[in-house]
Amino acid sequence: MSYFFIINPCAGKDSAAQVPELIHDFFKGRRLRYELAFTERRGHAGELSRRAVINGFSHIVAAGGDGTICEAAESLIGKTQALGILPIGSGNGLARNLYIPLKIEEALNGVLQWRPRKIDAGLANGKPFFCAAGVGLDAEVARIFNNRTGGRRGILPYVYHCAVTFLTYRPRAVVIAMNGHRYEFSPMVTAVLNGRQYGGGATIAPDAYIDDGILSVVVVKKAGILRTLRAVPDLFNGKLPRNKDLVANFTARTIELTCPAGSPYHLDGEDFESDGNLKFSVLRQVLNVHAP
Repeated sequence: MSYFFIINPCAGKDSAAQVPELIHDFFKGRRLRYELAFTERRGHAGELSRRAVINGFSHIVAAGGDGTICEAAESLIGKTQALGILPIGSGNGLARNLYIPLKIEEALNGVLQWRPRKIDAGLANGKPFFCAAGVGLDAEVARIFNNRTGGRRGILPYVYHCAVTFLTYRPRAVVIAMNGHRYEFSPMVTAVLNGRQYGGGATIAPDAYIDDGILSVVVVKKAGILRTLRAVPDLFNGKLPRNKDLVANFTARTIELTCPAGSPYHLDGEDFESDGNLKFSVLRQVLNVHAP
């Protein structure tokens, strides 16, 4: 058994600084091979993960937020190696979807104790995601949050940027083709979910399962501030679908989404720029993950 740890030193608030010592203490006295590496830039977690696979590590453990975990997981799709997760990000969406404890010591212990389970991977124009993707307000917030110069990490700064962006965001028209039907919206959010939630407890697709081979599509329509605020508690208590005047829900295995060229979109919180056409699909049970 061998473990390769990929640590994002910028993740979370102060959590990342504690991770190396916790790992060394945990493996002390255990006759197990392990190594640590630190990400230095966007995309580096994927490079480190590929190197670990080539070097024969059987377990790749990502310590960071969903972006770091998504990068590390990409090279493990369809392989026998298993992904471990130490959730130290702002939202920790994949960890929450898999019921992995947010306490690092418990998650680290679970990497050795939990048997790997298989989960799906979503694809957006061939790029994988594991929790959520989409265009609209959430993608715009991801773009702003990820491209700040300095500033605190964590869930509270993210919520702040959500609130500020909501006040100025102008919805863009989207066309969604799925299940033989075509839909037109000008929504605040068009989310494509592999799991139940974004992270931070925001459960936008409460009936979704991360291993069922199906994607959930959640369209959140534009509404006034007061109506939107009334729906916010339901986002966190798993009852968002009951707001039928505000939310439309669909499921599909393949989705084609058309939006204005240059629109931002996100994959597990990492922002990208769209050429106007996004094709979503799902690969069923292609990733081994240590989870309860």
